[in-house]
Amino acid sequence: MNELAPIALFLYNRPDHSKRTLDALALNLEAKESDLIIYCDGAKENSTKEQTEKINAVRAIANVESRFKSVTVIEKGQNKGLSNSIVSGVSEVLNKYGKIIVIEDDLIVSKDFLSFMNQSLIKYENETEVVCITGYVYPIKKKLSEAFFLKGADCWTWATWKNKWTLFNSDAIN
Repeated sequence: MNELAPIALFLYNRPDHSKRTLDALALNLEAKESDLIIYCDGAKENSTKEQTEKINAVRAIANVESRFKSVTVIEKGQNKGLSNSIVSGVSEVLNKYGKIIVIEDDLIVSKDFLSFMNQSLIKYENETEVVCITGYVYPIKKKLSEAFFLKGADCWTWATWKNKWTLFNSDAIN
């Protein structure tokens, strides 16, 4: 089987959310074989003491995480903001690994999430019309197949490849 995609997790100042997200992610069988890169954004210039304490609590959680093949924690000194953090972090990981699974701090994934994402990254890698995979489905009542296609992308859990990321236009989000 191909090597598993690294997971980039973006955290900021919500320790309870961060812990729940990590706990859910660690329940995946593939977690022990996956590289996890945690990006911790820095404090804003006008952060209060309470906000800074929450940022430090998130960093403490990240720095003791050990349920993955490897854990790399990248702590930013200044606040980059979510959009800039994700764009730069995704670019860094893709330049090193060629593929990525992206998660934010307020998402609870299923125990099959990493399996689905990694299998989909393999299955659709050479499909020119597939630029990303998402683990989220809008709440609809109609019975759907296990996998289906949507036009557009979603920020609630996604994965992509380096060659598809080149199509991303950061001007569209600013």
